[in-house]
Amino acid sequence: MLVENLKEIVEQLNALTTEPKWNFKYGKDDWQNLGDYQKDEELPFADRQKYLLLLWKDRGFTINKHGAITSYRYSGEMVLLVRSKFSDPTYEYKYETHIKNLEAESERIYNAFLECDGWSISAWSEIEVSNIYDTNMDGLKIKFSIDYE
Repeated sequence: MLVENLKEIVEQLNALTTEPKWNFKYGKDDWQNLGDYQKDEELPFADRQKYLLLLWKDRGFTINKHGAITSYRYSGEMVLLVRSKFSDPTYEYKYETHIKNLEAESERIYNAFLECDGWSISAWSEIEVSNIYDTNMDGLKIKFSIDYE
């Protein structure tokens, strides 16, 4: 359910633009590092490909006295990323050009979850990341707990 919901949110983000810029992938860090990510770090942020990568998820259940599942809790981590250059001049540049813009995108994704029937967010924290993976990507790692009833 969570993976499908994230795919839907990415489709919604792409529907708002003339050219789809969001990509979704699911897999652990070592698999994400093998990904082919478009070399577009020279383009303005608005024109770059953006990546929502779900790294892992755990699924827990709430069970009623009759043994029926009444709700699910998903905990996990995802990253929102754009390509960057290891040679970017300063961390402040990376923050202003990449990370700050992805903070706004993170809010859009957060709000999209709130608009989905049955879903609620019980925890959401963001950690800045830079130069991750072999392709040098900057952005946010998001740790979350999301409930579905």
